[in-house]
Amino acid sequence: MNKKYLIKDRKSKNLRILLFLILFFGFCKTNIAQTEYVLSDNSVYSFLERMESLQLLERYNSLEIPKTRGDIGNYLKQLIPTIDELDRSDKKLLVDYIVEFENEVHGTVKHSIKLIDGDNFDFLSDEQKYLYFITDKEKNISLFFNSTGQIQNILDRNSITSISNSASILQLQFQIRGSFFDKFGFFYRGGNGTVFGERAATRSRQDLNYNFKYSNFGTFDITTAGYLTADFDYVKFKFGRDRINIGYGPEKIVLGNNAPIFDNLSLRMHYKSVEVSYFHGKLLGQTTTAFDSIQGEIKTITDKYIGYHRIGFNFSDDFNIGAGEIIIYGDRGIDLNYVNPFILYKTAQNNNKDRDNSMVIIDINNKSIKGLKFYSTILMDDIELSKIGSPYWGNQFIISAGFVSNLLYKKIPLDIQFQYVRIDPYVYTNRIRKNKFTNDEFGLASFMEPNSELFLTQLNYRFTNRLLLTGMFTYYIHGANLLNPDGSVKENVGGDILVGHRQNDNFDAKFLAGDREYTRKFSLSMSYEPFNNYFIKGFVSYSNQSLQNFVHNKILEAYLIILFLL
Repeated sequence: MNKKYLIKDRKSKNLRILLFLILFFGFCKTNIAQTEYVLSDNSVYSFLERMESLQLLERYNSLEIPKTRGDIGNYLKQLIPTIDELDRSDKKLLVDYIVEFENEVHGTVKHSIKLIDGDNFDFLSDEQKYLYFITDKEKNISLFFNSTGQIQNILDRNSITSISNSASILQLQFQIRGSFFDKFGFFYRGGNGTVFGERAATRSRQDLNYNFKYSNFGTFDITTAGYLTADFDYVKFKFGRDRINIGYGPEKIVLGNNAPIFDNLSLRMHYKSVEVSYFHGKLLGQTTTAFDSIQGEIKTITDKYIGYHRIGFNFSDDFNIGAGEIIIYGDRGIDLNYVNPFILYKTAQNNNKDRDNSMVIIDINNKSIKGLKFYSTILMDDIELSKIGSPYWGNQFIISAGFVSNLLYKKIPLDIQFQYVRIDPYVYTNRIRKNKFTNDEFGLASFMEPNSELFLTQLNYRFTNRLLLTGMFTYYIHGANLLNPDGSVKENVGGDILVGHRQNDNFDAKFLAGDREYTRKFSLSMSYEPFNNYFIKGFVSYSNQSLQNFVHNKILEAYLIILFLL
């Protein structure tokens, strides 16, 4: 027999043995509940969404992220009996995730190694690596210590200045997580970083744009996150600070990655086909600065809060629908009306003399066709029923709709995504400045401004379980407010999240009125994991912008990241 066929057959046989061991241990071991949450940027969420579209998961909904490690472990266990339906790269990817979440899936740490107080630590092994960990099954206690290091080199060039900027970013952070008695847990993350080179090159790093230390000192803090959790199966509590994403598609219209994370108290409940979500959080309002001859610079920040609740119905594994509300209020203490999860915010707002900013959200998720997932999210900021269909400024909607396609799954490892977003004028804004849908003056959802629309296409090609190539094209149209030479607003068309409707502004607000701005952007990214927990990531993008005042700009950006988890 030809040698290459012997090698291929041996690899296939080894893979079958490994899959058999996963199946065997999956049914023989009992998992230890892990109440900590999986970070929102973990690639397991993309994998689970693909499995969701293939109808291989029960009760999975990607609307709200993050999810607990215990929940992720349960979803992975659902996939073990269906492993023959996966393509070759996803079979190996499932093995990788089962190693990463071994304690949640099998209740063991046989495929985990630790640098401190460990034996035969191999930096290049495919086992899950930690600085240190402790697991005690008898007392139901587990502690895991991790570090993350990253080196990023950035090149940025735009046609307006004809200047190329470059920078190198070094950062190191530490993470600690733990669970106690199968019910309680905690998480902490913190670290520091520094930038060498031109600061202008780092403008694409949104986390640096809103980093106070970086703006003032050049070095920066890794966004601190930490929380306590309590998990009682059907009811989950969390108190602390971490990133929350709400919405379908690459561009979230409710909560995304555009603004700083915030402290919050959250509650999740589920029973059979019904689920309830809730949080109440603290935001940063508008900052004013005064100077005192003795005390120096004094910053004053308006108190501001956000509330969210949603009820969802899983009518089947293939169809989910939900409705929720968001409330923004500020310039006073915590309002107990909005701390209550089981009250209509709109009614409470009226009881509070209409001082706040409430929004209604409706979401739909359908994967009735195997390999094809349709989704839509509708956000209603304000609505005047008698003026539906007119350009009245008070009718403020966002419509986000799209699909995830894996129809060619058995033939080619390609995911196709498309998303359309339309944001009416004045959405996210408010006539009372403290009630804007912002945190520290950054929009809570995405980069998109009011009075805009977006067409997005994304292709993900999986060469192997460790090599992913992603191409994305976006076409963004924005109706900007007309400005005076000094930058003040000449005519308000509802195109700036920081400028709400004023008394002297036009009562009609046509969609995409004002100065039309167009941005066409193509990006290509690569993620390669040569060994478990070591990553090489590359990114290049080209943007062609036609902005107001006849400004035309072309931006080329590229970066390379080397990252390790230990």
